[in-house]
Amino acid sequence: MPDFCPVSNLPAGMPENCGELGVLICERDGTPPFAESDFIRRLMRAAPRYGLDVFAFAPWTWNADRRSVQAWRWAQAKGGWHREERAVPSLVYDRAWPGNAEQRRRFRSSLNRMLGAHAVVRLNGRLPGKAEVFRILARDPLLAPRLPPTALYKGKKALADWLDLHGGAVFLKPSNGSHGRRVAAVIRSAAGEGAVTIRGRTSANAPFRLENLSVQEAIERLHRWIGGRVYIMQPLLSLSDADGNPFDLRVLAQRNGKGRWTLAGMAVRAGRTGNVTANLHGGGVPRHARTFLASRFGEKECESMLQEIRRVSAAVIKRLEEAFGRFCELGLDFGIDRSGRIWFLEANAKPGRAAMACAGAAAAQTAIERPLAYARYILLRPSGRVIHEFDLV
Repeated sequence: MPDFCPVSNLPAGMPENCGELGVLICERDGTPPFAESDFIRRLMRAAPRYGLDVFAFAPWTWNADRRSVQAWRWAQAKGGWHREERAVPSLVYDRAWPGNAEQRRRFRSSLNRMLGAHAVVRLNGRLPGKAEVFRILARDPLLAPRLPPTALYKGKKALADWLDLHGGAVFLKPSNGSHGRRVAAVIRSAAGEGAVTIRGRTSANAPFRLENLSVQEAIERLHRWIGGRVYIMQPLLSLSDADGNPFDLRVLAQRNGKGRWTLAGMAVRAGRTGNVTANLHGGGVPRHARTFLASRFGEKECESMLQEIRRVSAAVIKRLEEAFGRFCELGLDFGIDRSGRIWFLEANAKPGRAAMACAGAAAAQTAIERPLAYARYILLRPSGRVIHEFDLV
């Protein structure tokens, strides 16, 4: 199977209108008025080919009396993004990125109020925090060996114990974080009580590095930095190339216009030297997965790895849907350590498309449009039937 598989069931011609798709956003000051505006504009441009009318809106603009929302539409003739009142759609696609805890609370409470008053279907489900996701996946005998040991951060003693248990190197990340923000790698020297180095990324995704700390000082600083946030602890895996540059592999899996899970693509995300993660938001760059892995591990081993990643991806999706409901798409992140062992790192219910650029413009456009094909399937499917079949392996 190629690294990127084009859609084979695009609608022919101009299909009849089948409904509206509302894209959930969080509004912000300035221009553009919300995140991912280019992606959403491209959705709107492609929507008529699927018989869909697409608009974006923040759920807090819902008017209960008028049963309407204040929608954003793009029109070059009107100077770009403009507002118009629209009826609440029957299907919504969540691409909202709340900027802080208060905006998250506002988004969720207003969305829940709207969903409680209208028969609205969510195109994609919502994942809980990373800790709960790992707890569910660890129950699967196929997946358990692919998961790094994981535990909740429960204070300074817990971190000290984990440093002892895992060779003096621990990775900390927020259970509800995204884009690699606020992660930290803690590395203690081989002397045991010697210097400790902390490498990580701030809430603004800027890299930082602290060196020559005592164990006690490092743990105290991290405890204050974490504060009341929910964090998980994992061993610091050796997920880097021969030059010490971090890399991981992103799998984009999507349901197609027939409701089947398909492999949209795989891409390696290659990080910068000294960075603790390879995330694109932190300065990483996308690389063609097969080319990158073959150059490092050889053609035969590369093919075996890609087959294993597809197999594990299907198992992860199956478990997540059993536990958390139906999804439209998922971004699945894998690490490969220096011995060639594959680790499942995390799942993302709102995956980006930037990593798929290395597959070419046509393939990247397919990844953008596939949610529209699935939305059409949802709106026209007989008797509410949604199949659970896979074309990933």
